Amino acid sequence: MLFMVGTGLAPDDISLRALELCKRRGIDLFAENYTSNATPEYIRTISERTGKRITMLGREEMEEGMAQLVKSAAVKDIVVLVGGDPLIATTHKIAYMEARKHGVMVAVLHSASVLSAAMGESGLDFYRFGQVCTIPRWSEHYKPVSFYETIEKNMKGNLHSLLLLDYNQKSQSSIQPSYAAGILEGAEKSYGKGIIGDGTKLIVLHNLSIEGESKLYLGFRSVKRLEFGSGPTVFILPAKLSDIEQGVVSAVFGD
Repeated sequence: MLFMVGTGLAPDDISLRALELCKRRGIDLFAENYTSNATPEYIRTISERTGKRITMLGREEMEEGMAQLVKSAAVKDIVVLVGGDPLIATTHKIAYMEARKHGVMVAVLHSASVLSAAMGESGLDFYRFGQVCTIPRWSEHYKPVSFYETIEKNMKGNLHSLLLLDYNQKSQSSIQPSYAAGILEGAEKSYGKGIIGDGTKLIVLHNLSIEGESKLYLGFRSVKRLEFGSGPTVFILPAKLSDIEQGVVSAVFGD
């Protein structure tokens, strides 16, 4: 059987139910380090609490090696630890489908994800969020701006936009807010819809629920100068706030 276990946002977030499962005799533990951030502290904490060695699964093991993972789960119980909440990333959905296609049972233990945490911490109404998109890292020959179309569609529907900042596993960090702001400016220049400008306000959330957490509500000019250390960062571009949202946002961010 294949168990996909969400471990939340911080090393101590893993549930008691998940820990008891991981401690069972005969169950092998793996940690997925392709779509989520399995830091040394995260691995050490869970390993100490379960008394077991944890095998890391990178991109190769989660994609090309998926058949072997499913084959192992067909003859014994294995746990794949996933930072955040399982089945958010496409990779996890594919693992689930592959296992079921080969007759392997799958159980999922859910936990907090950056998506639910960011929406909650923002003080904004969960039902007023539109499609999520990612601000990608640019390179010399790769400068996509199509994410702007998602933002524009959300704004037309008076919906908030959750913008994930491209994450690099090697550096264990999202692109810096200042860098992402520059990409937003580039996208605005390409489309010219007047959504992004110095008067735009953004919610910036960094390292939610872990050490070094920052929650800010800033004008775009300030975001262009903002730098953090390592860890995940997201932007939220609010649509027009309701009266209740305005009150909650003021209470959360002191604005």
